[in-house]
Amino acid sequence: MLSLRLLPKNSVSVALSVLVCGLAADARETVDLTGKWTFSFGNEASQKVDVPHTWNAEDGVAGPKSGKGSALSAQSSSYKRGVGTYERELPVKPGKDKRYFVRFDGASIVTDVAVNGKPVGRHEGAFGAFCFEITDALKDSGNTITVKTDNTFNKNILPLAGDFTMFGGLYRPVTLIETEQTCIAPDYYASPGVLISQDKVTPQSASVTVNTLVSSGKEASGKTEVKVDIRDAKGKVVATGSGGVSAGTDGPGRAEVKLNIARPVLWQGRSNPYLYKVTARTLVDGKETDRVEQPLGLRTIGIDPKKGFLLNGKPMQIKGVCRHQDMEGKGWALSKADEEKDMKMILDMGADGLRTAHYPQSGHIYDICDKSGVIVWSEVSAVERVYDNPAFKDNMKQQATEMLLQHGNHPSICMWGIFNEIYHQCGSDMKGVDMEGTLKELKQHIKSLDVSRPVVGATNQQGRRSLNEIPDYLAANMYPGWYGGGPDGMKGSVEGYVKAYPDKGIAVSEYGHGADIAVHEEQVKQPAPFSRHHPEEWQSYGHERNYNAIRQRPEVWGSFIWNMFDFGSSERSEGAKPGINDKGLVTYDRQTPKDAYFFYKANWNPEPMAYITSRRFTERKATETTVKVYTNCDSVTLYVNGKQVGKAAKPDDLCIVKWDKVQLKPGENTVKVVSNRKGKRVSDSCTWNVRS
Repeated sequence: MLSLRLLPKNSVSVALSVLVCGLAADARETVDLTGKWTFSFGNEASQKVDVPHTWNAEDGVAGPKSGKGSALSAQSSSYKRGVGTYERELPVKPGKDKRYFVRFDGASIVTDVAVNGKPVGRHEGAFGAFCFEITDALKDSGNTITVKTDNTFNKNILPLAGDFTMFGGLYRPVTLIETEQTCIAPDYYASPGVLISQDKVTPQSASVTVNTLVSSGKEASGKTEVKVDIRDAKGKVVATGSGGVSAGTDGPGRAEVKLNIARPVLWQGRSNPYLYKVTARTLVDGKETDRVEQPLGLRTIGIDPKKGFLLNGKPMQIKGVCRHQDMEGKGWALSKADEEKDMKMILDMGADGLRTAHYPQSGHIYDICDKSGVIVWSEVSAVERVYDNPAFKDNMKQQATEMLLQHGNHPSICMWGIFNEIYHQCGSDMKGVDMEGTLKELKQHIKSLDVSRPVVGATNQQGRRSLNEIPDYLAANMYPGWYGGGPDGMKGSVEGYVKAYPDKGIAVSEYGHGADIAVHEEQVKQPAPFSRHHPEEWQSYGHERNYNAIRQRPEVWGSFIWNMFDFGSSERSEGAKPGINDKGLVTYDRQTPKDAYFFYKANWNPEPMAYITSRRFTERKATETTVKVYTNCDSVTLYVNGKQVGKAAKPDDLCIVKWDKVQLKPGENTVKVVSNRKGKRVSDSCTWNVRS
């Protein structure tokens, strides 16, 4: 249950991207402020840019200036860090008795906003949305908004460390909002203003509490009430109720409405991501003044240390991926179309879980997960280290509050993460810092806001029991076959955590291997991880062996591949390109799924497929080779240069088929496989050249 505890309103006001439609006349109106802005960085000349925008799309992935690699990119100064200024005219002529707000879905890291030179708000944090009322700063015409964003490293703001670039800029959409004097609050800790609690859900009935936050302007008058409807997927009203508004002591008023739904259809993950729609409306003296809609997916969630993750009481092992939010040429400044492309690749692979590593992601990503049935682990950006001073802890709790209140209505979010690899790469400056005390406060704070979801943490410190006992359930980042030992070491790594923490439940929060699609080898050998030599064949082999161990342990409640996509890490100096972590299953430009992507697709997506691995190993020397195919079909037949090789073969239980000692001729060779599954025929082919 997302419990409503109205926190004191301060200089930090943030707002979730809300779905608003079908409004009554003269109620809420929105104007998209993405597009052309005037931008300057520091003392540089101004230029026109398109928002969403970052100034680090290129230098943020250019690699370390020293040439010596590390994983300390979040705190690095090798890319532009400082103040960027954005300015544009506001397309608004203030109306009588209207109120105006500007909402930013995300800006990095510290943002100061002024309208007509008058400061209207400041936000500290790179990942939460924020919203400021600008009514009193507006003129009758000719209004200008100025936004200063500063991505300078700040020891009082999460994250303090991380193997990822902190792209600066106004990198998510911006919206102008016009409301009546009495409205559903758009500026309270980034919530949509409608907070939904699932009090009890059974196959027979579901009880839901809807808290609507009501904001009244200076000229507000009249009797206010809130009406709430719940509609099913066909638009039929299945529950309705209303309530009066109780005054807020330091913030918006609140209207609480309790509703019951008979014989609910449950949100069942990817098999049936059924969504209801909650509509809250404010009425003043009977006239509607505002309306907000939010998703409702009814489900129960839990983790059983013996059975794994429980969705509506049924055990499952989450088949997940981790995702960073950057892309080649764009950094963090992605469009909705870019995000949809990312999610489509994740869904096509057959994944049913997403870890938003290592920070909350856009509301649009969570919307897609709601609709597609992906189970989400959303986390606070407490990476490697936290401080114990009051200023830092205040910011940490602020960012956690934003995450929960902005995104808490999303049924896809099934757990809150509170740390990643704490104590990793910590220096002498952290000596004496009570990091565990800080994390205990963070957990307590999250529990004060939401008791319905488990709190989890990702560790790589098996021996630090006091740290690992803090979250409700534990996950571990494991890299056998990349940073230590062979890939079959995953079995022992999992067993070690299960034995050490039998009551905490274990997930594999990260595992993976680097791969350069231009580097290949006939005989796979484990590469040095910090070298330039990251053959694609080793990545796929490592994943085969890692996942084989994970899937055999039902008590492992989930696994999350590191990473779905290659991503920017300015201090990395390895693989094909400095500044890139190449552990993704897909290249940074999103153009090429690597071989390992198709290993998981064969295992996770039931749609018939066959894929020849090492297809990019086009220039070869040996005339004898092994052909490996990933397929979920019943049988596969191999053809080389039009001739069948041996008999049709059946894949093993990892969906792998191999033919050894296949003969190639000097020159061009066409390799083709034909597969059948329940009468459906699929095929794949590639060309290899053998140089004599």
